[in-house]
Amino acid sequence: MIATYRVTLRSVSTFDNLRLIVLNYLILPLVSLLLFLLIAFSARQDYARALIGTIVTTAISTEIGIITASTVYDQNIGLFDDIISIRPKFQHYWLPKFVIAGATVIVESLVLGVLGLAALGKLELFPKLILALPLIILIGALLGYLGAMWGIRHRNPYWLSNIMIGCLVILAGLIIPVSEYPLWLKPFADVFPISNILDWILSSTLVNQTLAIIGLKLVVWYSICVISLKVIKEQLKNSI
Repeated sequence: MIATYRVTLRSVSTFDNLRLIVLNYLILPLVSLLLFLLIAFSARQDYARALIGTIVTTAISTEIGIITASTVYDQNIGLFDDIISIRPKFQHYWLPKFVIAGATVIVESLVLGVLGLAALGKLELFPKLILALPLIILIGALLGYLGAMWGIRHRNPYWLSNIMIGCLVILAGLIIPVSEYPLWLKPFADVFPISNILDWILSSTLVNQTLAIIGLKLVVWYSICVISLKVIKEQLKNSI
């Protein structure tokens, strides 16, 4: 079991050495955090939401990137075709990817959360951020799984992952609340639970309607993943 985690770590280039880890999961996220805070200040927006939103979207981007990169590596070395045919147990193939990605997200989010919230004098939001981590990790895992699966045998295996990562800021309503989006854009953002997670972290209660909405949307995205797996398996059978 430990060997599968080692192999998974080696399959993600950003884990090659300590310098790359610090650059990709600390320095670059801190720069992004600072930029969004400057945008929020200059636009006179809610800087607390901009801060939390940047941490959440950075965490989800990290998780999508790790899961997709590991799966693409397996395709490049010809391993994924065997995975599809052998169908190994979840804990032997996907679980190591999710665990490593989730652990990275936890460390990254805690570090960014402490630094950002302390700098802005908003440390009272830190406990809520910690409680939201399972929700953040779940949606990141589901989106990462989708991005990885729909990249199988595609000319650009990162196509869906790159689209999702690029759209996270918009989908989260980071600068402008989703409620103020134009009618054509609002439904796309409403499908994702990201803005709801931000609303829940910033709310004054633990159990509320927003939390129920997040749970429902996670179930919907899990169902999308299950359906996608069946469709992709059928496509792979027909291509053989």
